[in-house]
Amino acid sequence: MRIRHAVGSLAITGLVLAVAGCGCGDNEVAEGPGIAVAAETKPVPDRVTVHRPGLIDTSISPFEVPAWPGPHPSEFLEPNPPSGESGEIAGTQAAVTYAASLDNPHALWNVDDTVEWLIVDPLR
Repeated sequence: MRIRHAVGSLAITGLVLAVAGCGCGDNEVAEGPGIAVAAETKPVPDRVTVHRPGLIDTSISPFEVPAWPGPHPSEFLEPNPPSGESGEIAGTQAAVTYAASLDNPHALWNVDDTVEWLIVDPLR
């Protein structure tokens, strides 16, 4: 019985290694004969929509999250029923805000020493 269990474990481990296995990072492509590698580029939008679904109460310090790179939310956010607020940013500020949001998947930002939940969506 123990041998059977060990063989089953090895088979599962082998399957996991075979699926996970190329050794490439998340954004890397394996190179080899006949394989062309193209750099992935994301277009930078000239307008973004920012959503603040609601205010949050968190024990996270504002200094543990990135500083908000865009204009102060009070400058562009408006009520967006049924809950929260949203608004648009355009031009260079939109590009900078969008680029910073790619590195901040949790969308928690330090805005005037307060943690705020601001989600950035590109407009196409």
